[in-house]
Amino acid sequence: MFNQKADTPTSTSLVAKADSALVFWNRWALIVLVAVMAVLVIVNVISRYVFGHSFPWVEEATRYMMIWTAFLGAGPTLRVGGHIAIDTLGQALPKASARYLRALIVAMVSAILISLIWLGIEYVEFAWYQESPVLGWSLGKVYLALPIGLTLTLAHLAGVARKWITLGEFEHADGFDPQAL
Repeated sequence: MFNQKADTPTSTSLVAKADSALVFWNRWALIVLVAVMAVLVIVNVISRYVFGHSFPWVEEATRYMMIWTAFLGAGPTLRVGGHIAIDTLGQALPKASARYLRALIVAMVSAILISLIWLGIEYVEFAWYQESPVLGWSLGKVYLALPIGLTLTLAHLAGVARKWITLGEFEHADGFDPQAL
């Protein structure tokens, strides 16, 4: 017979594992992108000043990597409360009202992200057959950062929404306190 209580920890642990995997792989994608950008820029600067030759494709490639970094980094930033926010109203309200306000904010942010994902897909389709000037890459592949990054941001929001709505707290990141900035 179906036992809901016995199935809840398993489904919760699967969700927790998926959320942990999302955080892990998202962070590593960001680390790799930033590392590759740094190496390319440093090598290009050294090449320009030591050998008098610059690689024209490096500037374009790193620009596109920066676009991907921005959109892939939005979700992990959201998890720790690193985006700009005005929270004076939520702090001034009674606890129950503040929870309702935070739930409304999560719903609004989710709706906006879903709308932007949809528009991002349309933009990718529009730009798919346009080529970048130096590398000849499809600009649609560059702009895939928008729907992919925002979908990941929505998944990150889902991972922290319950705790933020109920307690008003984000995840803790060692060495980073967005409230202190």
